[in-house]
Amino acid sequence: MKALVSSELLKLRTLPTWWIAGLAMAAVALLLAAWNSWQAHTFMQPFEDYLAGAVLTPREDMSAEQVASMRDLWETQGSPGRIAATLYTSGQTFGLLLAGVLAVLLVTNEYHYRTLTATFLAAPRRGRVITAKLVAVLITSAGLWLAATSAGLVVGVLFLSSQDAALGLGSGEVLGAVLLNLAAYMVWGVFGFGLGVLIRSQTAATVTAAALYFLSSVVVAFAFQAVHDLLIEEDWVLQAQVLLPGVASQIMTTPGELFAGAPAAWTGAVVLLAYSLIGGLTGTLLLLRRDVT
Repeated sequence: MKALVSSELLKLRTLPTWWIAGLAMAAVALLLAAWNSWQAHTFMQPFEDYLAGAVLTPREDMSAEQVASMRDLWETQGSPGRIAATLYTSGQTFGLLLAGVLAVLLVTNEYHYRTLTATFLAAPRRGRVITAKLVAVLITSAGLWLAATSAGLVVGVLFLSSQDAALGLGSGEVLGAVLLNLAAYMVWGVFGFGLGVLIRSQTAATVTAAALYFLSSVVVAFAFQAVHDLLIEEDWVLQAQVLLPGVASQIMTTPGELFAGAPAAWTGAVVLLAYSLIGGLTGTLLLLRRDVT
């Protein structure tokens, strides 16, 4: 089994995609951490300073409800645990998609270059090959998480130290968010593996993974908000967003609530785990049964 896993990792390492992905992950994580640091600085100001910079309306012209709403946002976003966790997991926005895409490439490259038949001839027990591929996906996803987290830690520690703020490295809330972030990377990797088996075309599978991630976390989430505001003003409408993989990832790794009334973090974890199991089982069954010639 060790030899099979090493073989699968070698396939990835020999592709320029792997090195490009690793460098891109670190670079994007640094940029996002810098952006999050700037955002965090606004919430670390005294409330009156934050309010003056956040809205154009003078304080005396704001209603008590508006001020209370802004204070709630300031208190939520400015909590030390949330700021530290956000900085240390900055690469998630790009990293989860990248984990899924690399897993897609691990499978679709075999179809594209017609090497899967040779792989199964060299190791006729398909179950062992599939297990090795899944292990390679998990290792690759963990590697991306490590690159992103390292970049986030560097920027986060430097920023928080410059603000004389707590680093939060010993906080259960912060450590929990970082470890859940690792789980999210692995889940998206397994999901990408299943998607790559289901859709043999490398381009189509990659585009599908990107669409599922960005559309579910941005466009469809906006649609849920519109339905809630205009048609059905019930909490369950917004809470139903957790069924979308992109939103579930954010809910799972965000300390506190992602939005008012958001489901608990474990709900996002369960949804992502379900997607992972469906993707992994689907990919495994197809590879076990499908004629690859």
